[in-house]
Amino acid sequence: MKYLAAIVFTFLSIFCNAQKTIIEEIGLDIPQLVGCTPVKDQYMSATCWSFASNSFFESELIKKGKGNVDLSEMFVARYSMKRKIARHLQLKGTNFFTPGGQFHDVVWVMKNYGMVPENVYTGKTKPGLPHDHGNLDTVISHFVKKMVYDGVTKLNEKQNKFVDSVLDYYLGIVPTLFKYNGKTITPKIYLEEILEINPDDYVEITSYTHHPFYTKFILEDKYNWTGDAYYNVTMDDFSAITDNALKNGYTVEWDGDADDVNFNFNEGLAWMPDPITDYQQYRQEAFKNESTLLDHMMHIVGSANDKYGTKWYYVKNSWGNNTNKLGGYMFMREDYFKIRTVAIIVNKNAIPLPIRKKMSL
Repeated sequence: MKYLAAIVFTFLSIFCNAQKTIIEEIGLDIPQLVGCTPVKDQYMSATCWSFASNSFFESELIKKGKGNVDLSEMFVARYSMKRKIARHLQLKGTNFFTPGGQFHDVVWVMKNYGMVPENVYTGKTKPGLPHDHGNLDTVISHFVKKMVYDGVTKLNEKQNKFVDSVLDYYLGIVPTLFKYNGKTITPKIYLEEILEINPDDYVEITSYTHHPFYTKFILEDKYNWTGDAYYNVTMDDFSAITDNALKNGYTVEWDGDADDVNFNFNEGLAWMPDPITDYQQYRQEAFKNESTLLDHMMHIVGSANDKYGTKWYYVKNSWGNNTNKLGGYMFMREDYFKIRTVAIIVNKNAIPLPIRKKMSL
């Protein structure tokens, strides 16, 4: 038995060391994080965009001295879904209909409906269970397809009530009033007077050569279903904005491709396998041939250099805190960031002044 135990111990030691070597061999240490809240789990819901965006705003609140605030992802997702249905019907089914979204979808909800804390609206009708939107998405999808087939371009009162009843059933009734510190307030008052968030302080930025630099253009991506415009900057400025934000206590929301074979969340690493000489050109080709696709959103909360001097960004995901070795975080090497990032979102005050001037901000 002792001999068997020794064999098992040796095997486990080798196995565990092998698991560690990928990060340890290149000399990566977990960096000091810019203020951020704990990792959450979107589970079986296509709402990475609301998780990443809320995480980003929670970091903004920490920087503003508001402490650790837990914002409701499903408050955002619910109101955004109503808007998606209306727009899809208005366009007669010609745009991409999906539970997915972008940062500007969160901003639209904030501007029109405000925000609530997570404990006011969890989006769960059964406390303790993870988010699972399989049935919800199926019901809504079938309903919308029928509306398009029937030529409906705007929901009537009865149809609107049906959508609300479905959302109420799966997510719970959305609050229009709630108690905060003993006072009854609205979600808009919470956003504007308690959180003091100004959604216009934040910008979406990309870097592609098929549009002029330092102008805004409508990003040609199916998840940009609202047709919102992004600022376009050079690749050098794209990286400089990210680094300047982290250096000055801001965080950066990441919008990009997590379906690449070298995006290894289990190991906590993402990198490009081959050397790249011209990042701007390679990035453009990857966008054109769709080897870079926008399919996920995360939250950059730090950076570190490996023993070779190569920069890695430390990224907070929304796939739970027990799903990889880094507690739900991962390292993204600078080359992967430059090629597989479609866009970043930052507080405009995090942008270096010379670049802000070029962007006319």
